[in-house]
Amino acid sequence: MTPKLDEASRTDFRPIKMERVAEKIAAQLKKAITSGRFRVGDRLPPERDLAEQMGVSRPSVREAIQQLELLGLLESVHGGGTVVRSLTEQELQTPMEILLAEDKEKVVELTEVRGVMESWAARQAARNRTEEELARIHGYLEEMEHDLEKGRIRAEVDVKFHTEVVAASHNTIFLHMMQSIYNLVIYSITLYREQVFLTREDQETIFHHHLAVFKAIQNRDPDSAEAAMSAHLRFVLEEYKSRFLPRSD
Repeated sequence: MTPKLDEASRTDFRPIKMERVAEKIAAQLKKAITSGRFRVGDRLPPERDLAEQMGVSRPSVREAIQQLELLGLLESVHGGGTVVRSLTEQELQTPMEILLAEDKEKVVELTEVRGVMESWAARQAARNRTEEELARIHGYLEEMEHDLEKGRIRAEVDVKFHTEVVAASHNTIFLHMMQSIYNLVIYSITLYREQVFLTREDQETIFHHHLAVFKAIQNRDPDSAEAAMSAHLRFVLEEYKSRFLPRSD
């Protein structure tokens, strides 16, 4: 006669749920995103490649991607393909852009926030960066140098330099947070930078600030990286204050 299970034994177990293939695929993709393997704006490999790598069918991959699109982690882009979305972009971008456009003092506030956050990011980047990440930072620095030689300003290059520094901190949550801020930064730079940093001397100063940040990260010197980023954004902040804030006479 089979012995009866006591009450405690009967309540220790729960029904086992059969996990669908698409859910397992979605879990792998989520892990790749949250670990920083795929960063904000990165394009996922084609469905066919993902299916081959995971040993699953393309419809299962497509279903997994649709799940993550509903969660706001991914989005389909014009021309085909799927990219990683900023987790906070939609909530912040539009209302904050309105504030920046209507009130120049908000540019000062934004720069104050960047000064604190990016100085920390530069310190972490000096500790954690990979050679590949260093090469990307250097690539944007070279673009800035070429722009300086040609006498032009491209806000997006400046933003990408800073974004790569943040990425090299290897803090995924921080990267998503900063990505939302950088959508605002490039907007504010487009509106105001040409009204503030007009001279070649200003442009040379900004370039050398970025060069100092790069060298400190290259040398794995956290203190110097933090100091260089802080000095750069302090310079930007003071210029913004002198132009945008009313004088207290």
